[in-house]
Amino acid sequence: MRLRVAGAASGLFVLAAALAPVAGAEPPPGVAETAAYPLAQGRYTSPADFYWVYFTTPDGRSCGIGPNGGPVGCDAVPVDAPEGMNQTVVNSWGPAGYRHSDVATFTRDVDVLPEGHRLENWGAGCAVGLQGTVTCTTYGQHGFILSAVYSEFW
Repeated sequence: MRLRVAGAASGLFVLAAALAPVAGAEPPPGVAETAAYPLAQGRYTSPADFYWVYFTTPDGRSCGIGPNGGPVGCDAVPVDAPEGMNQTVVNSWGPAGYRHSDVATFTRDVDVLPEGHRLENWGAGCAVGLQGTVTCTTYGQHGFILSAVYSEFW
């Protein structure tokens, strides 16, 4: 009798798991608000980097937005990132994450993107919010939020 109950219960669990809705990678609350920030005016391009847009955050992190939805990223990670990782990056085809790079991919001599402003480049964009938090998205589907102490990916 116990085996029948256990078998039925595990069967119901498998059925429930199969019918459960798949969790989507939805942007966290607050991303829509950063999309409404005004576009920043300033020097955010580099003559040697065709169609790229770069910026520095108020606290000194360097970030960039590549053409056609990516890559978009920063030469920075929060303090809780895995050891050895030194970049936060997202591309249009998948969720953001950390990576290691031997070169500073997103660092250029450009202007600071002020808090409450954003930049866009061919379907991708980044904004600097409260306390220098960076929010970047590619075509509105994938992105990251990066602060000095945490990050979120979708």
